[in-house]
Amino acid sequence: MVEIKPETFKTTLPIQIRFSDIDALGHINNNSYFSYFDLGKTTYFEKVKGRASISWTDGLIVVAHIETDFFSPIYYREEIAVDSKVTKLGEKSGVFLQQIRNTKNGEIKCRCKTVFVTYDAHTQSSMPVPDVWRKIISEYEGLEDPKVAI
Repeated sequence: MVEIKPETFKTTLPIQIRFSDIDALGHINNNSYFSYFDLGKTTYFEKVKGRASISWTDGLIVVAHIETDFFSPIYYREEIAVDSKVTKLGEKSGVFLQQIRNTKNGEIKCRCKTVFVTYDAHTQSSMPVPDVWRKIISEYEGLEDPKVAI
């Protein structure tokens, strides 16, 4: 069994498993995990946005890199949640850490690290993380040095 370092998350979203998420082996298909992570990111930004007057359309977020460790399968009737947090903010990027866990016994099923880049759709290029985003995310997460390079 893999030892998983405990993490604290301020944002959690219970996930309803859909019939279409199940594969032939009776567990959740690995592709479905990424939909769950996306829902977690949406919930994260909605929660953080509620803390200040933020326009998330002043820039977009695109995924630059994603890596996931699968520790044990999720089965159809399990009660699960996705936990999400931003662990680093760089000049033009940041890192999300997310996990999916069984809400009854706390077992961590998988963990995902996503590097995102802030993106300007008008210029079609990366852009600095908007200062207001940096401020509110850093305050929410308690990041000491929000400009740590990634």
